[in-house]
Amino acid sequence: MFILLVLLLPTSGMATANKSHSQLSESTQTGLVDVHLLNIFIIIFYVVVLGIVSSFGMIFNTINVIVFFKQGFKDTVNITLFGLAVSDILASLTLLWMSICFSPWFMNADLSINQQGFTYITAGWLHLCFARISSWITAWVTFERCLCIALPLKVKTIITPTTTNVVLVGIYLTMIVSVAPVYYSISLGPKFFPERNATKIGLIYTENGLYTENICLSVNAFSQIAAFLAVLVCTLILVQNLLVKSKWRQSTSSYAKQESVTNRDKKVVKMILLISVIFIVCLLPGTLNIIAQFSIDEYTMVGRYQNLYLLTWTVFNSMEAVNSTVNIFVYYNMSSKYKEILREMFNRNKRKSI
Repeated sequence: MFILLVLLLPTSGMATANKSHSQLSESTQTGLVDVHLLNIFIIIFYVVVLGIVSSFGMIFNTINVIVFFKQGFKDTVNITLFGLAVSDILASLTLLWMSICFSPWFMNADLSINQQGFTYITAGWLHLCFARISSWITAWVTFERCLCIALPLKVKTIITPTTTNVVLVGIYLTMIVSVAPVYYSISLGPKFFPERNATKIGLIYTENGLYTENICLSVNAFSQIAAFLAVLVCTLILVQNLLVKSKWRQSTSSYAKQESVTNRDKKVVKMILLISVIFIVCLLPGTLNIIAQFSIDEYTMVGRYQNLYLLTWTVFNSMEAVNSTVNIFVYYNMSSKYKEILREMFNRNKRKSI
Protein backbone atom coordinates (compact mmCIF):
# COMPACT_ATOMS: atom_id res chain seq x y z
CA MET A 1 0.00 0.00 0.00
CA PHE A 2 2.81 2.42 0.86
CA ILE A 3 4.49 1.75 -2.49
CA LEU A 4 1.37 2.43 -4.48
CA LEU A 5 0.62 5.68 -2.69
CA VAL A 6 4.22 6.91 -2.87
CA LEU A 7 4.31 6.29 -6.59
CA LEU A 8 0.75 7.42 -7.12
CA LEU A 9 1.30 10.91 -5.72
CA PRO A 10 3.39 12.44 -8.50
CA THR A 11 1.75 10.65 -11.41
CA SER A 12 -1.98 10.19 -11.03
CA GLY A 13 -3.30 13.64 -10.23
CA MET A 14 -5.61 12.39 -7.48
CA ALA A 15 -7.95 14.92 -5.94
CA THR A 16 -6.11 14.67 -2.63
CA ALA A 17 -2.84 15.46 -4.36
CA ASN A 18 -4.01 18.72 -5.86
CA LYS A 19 -2.25 20.79 -3.26
CA SER A 20 0.19 23.43 -4.37
CA HIS A 21 3.91 22.82 -4.10
CA SER A 22 4.16 25.23 -1.20
CA GLN A 23 1.47 23.38 0.74
CA LEU A 24 3.27 20.07 0.26
CA SER A 25 6.56 21.57 1.35
CA GLU A 26 4.92 23.05 4.42
CA SER A 27 3.32 19.73 5.42
CA THR A 28 6.69 18.04 4.91
CA GLN A 29 8.36 20.40 7.33
CA THR A 30 5.59 20.53 9.95
CA GLY A 31 4.90 16.80 10.20
CA LEU A 32 5.64 14.80 13.30
CA VAL A 33 8.72 13.27 11.62
CA ASP A 34 11.59 15.29 10.20
CA VAL A 35 12.15 14.78 6.46
CA HIS A 36 15.81 13.90 7.01
CA LEU A 37 14.87 11.17 9.47
CA LEU A 38 12.34 9.89 6.94
CA ASN A 39 15.01 9.67 4.24
CA ILE A 40 17.28 7.74 6.61
CA PHE A 41 14.50 5.24 7.33
CA ILE A 42 13.81 4.81 3.62
CA ILE A 43 17.46 4.04 2.92
CA ILE A 44 17.91 1.70 5.90
CA PHE A 45 14.64 -0.21 5.79
CA TYR A 46 13.44 0.12 2.25
CA VAL A 47 16.67 -0.10 0.29
CA VAL A 48 18.97 -2.14 2.55
CA VAL A 49 16.73 -4.30 4.77
CA LEU A 50 14.05 -4.93 2.17
CA GLY A 51 16.62 -5.71 -0.51
CA ILE A 52 18.46 -8.25 1.65
CA VAL A 53 15.36 -9.93 3.10
CA SER A 54 13.56 -10.18 -0.25
CA SER A 55 16.68 -11.73 -1.83
CA PHE A 56 16.72 -14.44 0.81
CA GLY A 57 12.96 -14.78 0.38
CA MET A 58 13.40 -15.71 -3.27
CA ILE A 59 16.11 -18.27 -2.46
CA PHE A 60 14.32 -19.86 0.50
CA ASN A 61 10.96 -20.11 -1.25
CA THR A 62 12.58 -21.64 -4.32
CA ILE A 63 13.91 -24.35 -1.99
CA ASN A 64 10.40 -24.73 -0.54
CA VAL A 65 8.93 -25.20 -4.02
CA ILE A 66 11.47 -27.92 -4.84
CA VAL A 67 10.97 -29.78 -1.55
CA PHE A 68 7.16 -29.74 -1.73
CA PHE A 69 7.33 -30.84 -5.36
CA LYS A 70 9.47 -33.83 -4.29
CA GLN A 71 6.99 -34.64 -1.52
CA GLY A 72 4.20 -34.93 -4.07
CA PHE A 73 0.70 -33.51 -4.18
CA LYS A 74 -1.39 -36.26 -2.60
CA ASP A 75 -1.61 -34.32 0.67
CA THR A 76 -3.69 -31.15 0.66
CA VAL A 77 -1.28 -29.35 3.01
CA ASN A 78 1.62 -29.92 0.59
CA ILE A 79 -0.46 -28.53 -2.26
CA THR A 80 -1.38 -25.43 -0.27
CA LEU A 81 2.14 -24.77 0.99
CA PHE A 82 3.48 -25.25 -2.55
CA GLY A 83 1.05 -22.57 -3.77
CA LEU A 84 2.09 -20.31 -0.88
CA ALA A 85 5.78 -20.72 -1.72
CA VAL A 86 5.14 -19.79 -5.36
CA SER A 87 3.28 -16.60 -4.42
CA ASP A 88 5.98 -15.73 -1.86
CA ILE A 89 8.66 -16.07 -4.54
CA LEU A 90 6.80 -13.64 -6.77
CA ALA A 91 6.08 -11.26 -3.86
CA SER A 92 9.77 -11.30 -2.87
CA LEU A 93 10.83 -10.73 -6.47
CA THR A 94 8.68 -7.61 -6.78
CA LEU A 95 9.93 -6.32 -3.42
CA LEU A 96 13.52 -6.81 -4.55
CA TRP A 97 12.81 -4.87 -7.73
CA MET A 98 11.18 -2.08 -5.69
CA SER A 99 14.21 -1.94 -3.41
CA ILE A 100 16.45 -1.50 -6.44
CA CYS A 101 14.19 1.16 -7.93
CA PHE A 102 14.10 3.12 -4.67
CA SER A 103 17.88 3.14 -4.32
CA PRO A 104 19.46 6.61 -4.68
CA TRP A 105 21.53 5.43 -7.66
CA PHE A 106 18.41 4.47 -9.61
CA MET A 107 16.24 7.39 -8.51
CA ASN A 108 18.93 9.99 -9.29
CA ALA A 109 19.98 8.48 -12.61
CA ASP A 110 19.25 10.56 -15.69
CA LEU A 111 17.13 8.01 -17.57
CA SER A 112 14.64 8.41 -20.38
CA ILE A 113 11.89 7.00 -18.15
CA ASN A 114 10.14 8.37 -15.10
CA GLN A 115 11.43 6.02 -12.39
CA GLN A 116 8.47 6.40 -10.05
CA GLY A 117 5.88 5.74 -12.71
CA PHE A 118 7.90 2.86 -14.14
CA THR A 119 8.26 1.23 -10.71
CA TYR A 120 4.60 1.80 -9.97
CA ILE A 121 3.38 -0.09 -13.02
CA THR A 122 6.09 -2.79 -13.18
CA ALA A 123 6.34 -3.65 -9.49
CA GLY A 124 3.87 -1.81 -7.23
CA TRP A 125 0.65 -3.41 -8.40
CA LEU A 126 2.30 -6.75 -9.09
CA HIS A 127 3.51 -6.95 -5.51
CA LEU A 128 0.09 -5.99 -4.21
CA CYS A 129 -1.40 -8.86 -6.21
CA PHE A 130 1.05 -11.53 -5.04
CA ALA A 131 0.97 -10.33 -1.43
CA ARG A 132 -2.83 -10.67 -1.37
CA ILE A 133 -2.52 -14.15 -2.88
CA SER A 134 -0.16 -15.17 -0.05
CA SER A 135 -2.54 -13.70 2.52
CA TRP A 136 -5.55 -15.62 1.24
CA ILE A 137 -3.60 -18.87 0.90
CA THR A 138 -2.55 -18.49 4.53
CA ALA A 139 -6.20 -17.93 5.43
CA TRP A 140 -7.18 -21.06 3.48
CA VAL A 141 -4.60 -23.33 5.12
CA THR A 142 -5.65 -22.21 8.61
CA PHE A 143 -9.30 -22.77 7.68
CA GLU A 144 -8.41 -26.23 6.38
CA ARG A 145 -6.74 -27.15 9.67
CA CYS A 146 -9.78 -25.85 11.54
CA LEU A 147 -11.93 -28.36 9.69
CA CYS A 148 -9.42 -31.13 10.38
CA ILE A 149 -9.76 -30.52 14.08
CA ALA A 150 -13.49 -29.75 14.16
CA LEU A 151 -14.61 -32.46 11.69
CA PRO A 152 -11.89 -35.14 11.70
CA LEU A 153 -14.15 -37.84 10.23
CA LYS A 154 -15.57 -35.75 7.40
CA VAL A 155 -12.74 -33.45 6.43
CA LYS A 156 -11.22 -35.83 3.86
CA THR A 157 -14.48 -35.87 1.94
CA ILE A 158 -14.88 -32.08 2.22
CA ILE A 159 -11.33 -31.02 1.41
CA THR A 160 -9.72 -33.18 -1.25
CA PRO A 161 -6.64 -32.49 -3.40
CA THR A 162 -9.00 -31.50 -6.21
CA THR A 163 -10.84 -29.08 -3.93
CA THR A 164 -7.57 -27.55 -2.77
CA ASN A 165 -6.34 -27.10 -6.34
CA VAL A 166 -9.61 -25.40 -7.30
CA VAL A 167 -9.40 -23.06 -4.29
CA LEU A 168 -5.78 -22.11 -4.98
CA VAL A 169 -6.43 -21.47 -8.65
CA GLY A 170 -9.49 -19.43 -7.62
CA ILE A 171 -7.39 -17.32 -5.24
CA TYR A 172 -4.76 -16.66 -7.89
CA LEU A 173 -7.32 -15.77 -10.56
CA THR A 174 -9.42 -13.58 -8.24
CA MET A 175 -6.45 -11.50 -7.11
CA ILE A 176 -5.12 -11.20 -10.65
CA VAL A 177 -8.54 -10.06 -11.88
CA SER A 178 -8.72 -7.52 -9.05
CA VAL A 179 -5.62 -5.70 -10.35
CA ALA A 180 -6.03 -6.36 -14.09
CA PRO A 181 -8.21 -3.24 -14.66
CA VAL A 182 -5.28 -1.08 -13.57
CA TYR A 183 -3.18 -2.32 -16.47
CA TYR A 184 -6.06 -1.60 -18.81
CA SER A 185 -6.40 1.93 -17.43
CA ILE A 186 -2.69 2.82 -17.30
CA SER A 187 0.09 2.43 -19.81
CA LEU A 188 3.63 3.70 -20.35
CA GLY A 189 4.21 6.32 -23.01
CA PRO A 190 5.82 9.70 -23.78
CA LYS A 191 4.82 12.33 -21.21
CA PHE A 192 6.01 15.87 -20.50
CA PHE A 193 7.26 16.54 -16.93
CA PRO A 194 7.27 20.30 -16.24
CA GLU A 195 9.43 20.00 -13.11
CA ARG A 196 12.23 18.52 -15.25
CA ASN A 197 11.30 20.40 -18.43
CA ALA A 198 11.67 17.16 -20.35
CA THR A 199 9.62 14.47 -22.05
CA LYS A 200 10.07 11.00 -20.61
CA ILE A 201 8.33 7.63 -20.64
CA GLY A 202 5.73 7.92 -17.89
CA LEU A 203 2.26 6.82 -16.85
CA ILE A 204 -0.58 7.64 -19.24
CA TYR A 205 -4.16 7.22 -18.01
CA THR A 206 -7.23 6.41 -20.04
CA GLU A 207 -10.31 8.63 -19.74
CA ASN A 208 -11.64 6.81 -16.64
CA GLY A 209 -8.30 5.35 -15.62
CA LEU A 210 -7.94 7.25 -12.36
CA TYR A 211 -11.42 6.23 -11.21
CA THR A 212 -10.74 2.57 -12.03
CA GLU A 213 -7.40 2.69 -10.28
CA ASN A 214 -8.89 4.11 -7.07
CA ILE A 215 -11.55 1.39 -7.03
CA CYS A 216 -8.91 -1.33 -7.42
CA LEU A 217 -6.82 0.24 -4.66
CA SER A 218 -9.80 0.27 -2.26
CA VAL A 219 -10.79 -3.29 -3.14
CA ASN A 220 -7.29 -4.58 -2.45
CA ALA A 221 -7.04 -2.64 0.82
CA PHE A 222 -10.26 -4.21 2.11
CA SER A 223 -9.09 -7.58 0.76
CA GLN A 224 -6.00 -7.37 2.96
CA ILE A 225 -8.09 -6.52 6.01
CA ALA A 226 -10.50 -9.40 5.29
CA ALA A 227 -7.67 -11.91 4.78
CA PHE A 228 -5.97 -10.82 8.00
CA LEU A 229 -9.20 -11.15 9.99
CA ALA A 230 -9.82 -14.58 8.44
CA VAL A 231 -6.38 -15.79 9.52
CA LEU A 232 -6.84 -14.33 13.00
CA VAL A 233 -10.28 -15.89 13.53
CA CYS A 234 -9.26 -19.28 12.13
CA THR A 235 -6.13 -19.31 14.29
CA LEU A 236 -8.15 -18.66 17.44
CA ILE A 237 -10.68 -21.33 16.49
CA LEU A 238 -7.88 -23.74 15.69
CA VAL A 239 -6.28 -23.30 19.09
CA GLN A 240 -9.61 -23.67 20.91
CA ASN A 241 -10.69 -26.77 18.98
CA LEU A 242 -7.25 -28.33 19.32
CA LEU A 243 -7.42 -28.06 23.10
CA VAL A 244 -10.99 -29.39 23.24
CA LYS A 245 -10.32 -32.33 20.92
CA SER A 246 -7.11 -33.18 22.74
CA LYS A 247 -8.98 -33.53 26.04
CA TRP A 248 -11.72 -35.58 24.36
CA ARG A 249 -9.27 -38.02 22.78
CA GLN A 250 -7.50 -38.56 26.07
CA SER A 251 -10.83 -39.46 27.71
CA THR A 252 -11.83 -42.11 25.12
CA SER A 253 -10.90 -45.76 25.30
CA SER A 254 -9.57 -45.74 21.75
CA TYR A 255 -7.01 -43.07 22.44
CA ALA A 256 -4.10 -45.52 22.34
CA LYS A 257 -5.02 -46.56 18.79
CA GLN A 258 -5.35 -42.95 17.71
CA GLU A 259 -2.15 -41.78 19.36
CA SER A 260 0.09 -41.96 16.26
CA VAL A 261 -2.49 -40.16 14.14
CA THR A 262 -2.97 -37.57 16.85
CA ASN A 263 0.77 -36.88 17.10
CA ARG A 264 1.05 -36.49 13.34
CA ASP A 265 -1.96 -34.19 13.22
CA LYS A 266 -0.62 -32.16 16.11
CA LYS A 267 2.68 -31.59 14.30
CA VAL A 268 0.88 -30.31 11.21
CA VAL A 269 -1.44 -28.14 13.29
CA LYS A 270 1.47 -26.65 15.26
CA MET A 271 3.32 -25.92 12.03
CA ILE A 272 0.30 -24.15 10.52
CA LEU A 273 -0.28 -22.32 13.80
CA LEU A 274 3.28 -21.00 13.78
CA ILE A 275 2.95 -19.89 10.16
CA SER A 276 -0.29 -18.10 11.05
CA VAL A 277 1.23 -16.44 14.12
CA ILE A 278 4.17 -15.16 12.05
CA PHE A 279 1.69 -13.86 9.49
CA ILE A 280 -0.36 -12.09 12.17
CA VAL A 281 2.68 -10.53 13.85
CA CYS A 282 4.22 -9.32 10.58
CA LEU A 283 1.03 -8.00 8.98
CA LEU A 284 -0.82 -6.64 12.02
CA PRO A 285 0.97 -3.23 11.97
CA GLY A 286 0.33 -2.79 8.25
CA THR A 287 -3.31 -3.80 8.57
CA LEU A 288 -3.83 -1.34 11.41
CA ASN A 289 -2.09 1.32 9.33
CA ILE A 290 -4.57 0.74 6.49
CA ILE A 291 -7.46 1.14 8.94
CA ALA A 292 -5.85 4.32 10.33
CA GLN A 293 -5.53 5.69 6.83
CA PHE A 294 -9.28 5.34 6.29
CA SER A 295 -10.08 6.68 9.79
CA ILE A 296 -7.78 9.73 10.07
CA ASP A 297 -8.08 12.36 7.36
CA GLU A 298 -4.62 13.86 7.88
CA TYR A 299 -2.87 10.46 8.01
CA THR A 300 -2.22 10.26 4.26
CA MET A 301 0.47 10.86 1.66
CA VAL A 302 -0.32 14.59 1.55
CA GLY A 303 -1.79 15.16 5.00
CA ARG A 304 -0.37 16.71 8.13
CA TYR A 305 1.14 13.39 9.26
CA GLN A 306 2.52 12.36 5.87
CA ASN A 307 6.10 11.89 7.10
CA LEU A 308 4.96 9.62 9.91
CA TYR A 309 2.78 7.76 7.43
CA LEU A 310 5.70 7.17 5.06
CA LEU A 311 8.09 6.24 7.86
CA THR A 312 5.77 3.58 9.28
CA TRP A 313 5.28 1.99 5.87
CA THR A 314 9.04 1.69 5.32
CA VAL A 315 9.15 -0.54 8.43
CA PHE A 316 5.89 -2.41 7.80
CA ASN A 317 6.84 -3.39 4.25
CA SER A 318 10.09 -4.85 5.59
CA MET A 319 8.03 -6.88 8.06
CA GLU A 320 5.89 -8.11 5.17
CA ALA A 321 9.08 -9.26 3.43
CA VAL A 322 10.07 -11.16 6.58
CA ASN A 323 6.73 -12.97 6.53
CA SER A 324 7.45 -14.18 2.98
CA THR A 325 10.95 -15.35 3.93
CA VAL A 326 10.99 -17.20 7.26
CA ASN A 327 8.61 -20.09 6.56
CA ILE A 328 11.52 -22.32 5.54
CA PHE A 329 12.72 -22.39 9.15
CA VAL A 330 9.25 -23.42 10.33
CA TYR A 331 9.09 -26.28 7.81
CA TYR A 332 12.60 -27.48 8.59
CA ASN A 333 12.12 -27.56 12.36
CA MET A 334 8.56 -28.90 12.46
CA SER A 335 8.32 -31.29 9.49
CA SER A 336 10.51 -34.39 9.61
CA LYS A 337 9.69 -35.23 5.99
CA TYR A 338 10.66 -31.75 4.83
CA LYS A 339 13.92 -31.96 6.77
CA GLU A 340 14.70 -35.39 5.33
CA ILE A 341 14.19 -34.32 1.71
CA LEU A 342 16.13 -31.08 2.20
CA ARG A 343 19.08 -32.94 3.73
CA GLU A 344 19.03 -35.44 0.86
CA MET A 345 19.14 -32.59 -1.62
CA PHE A 346 22.16 -30.95 0.03
CA ASN A 347 23.98 -34.25 0.56
CA ARG A 348 23.48 -35.18 -3.10
CA ASN A 349 24.80 -31.79 -4.24
CA LYS A 350 27.72 -32.11 -1.83
CA ARG A 351 28.66 -35.53 -3.20
CA LYS A 352 28.47 -34.20 -6.78
CA SER A 353 30.74 -31.28 -5.95
CA ILE A 354 33.29 -33.60 -4.30
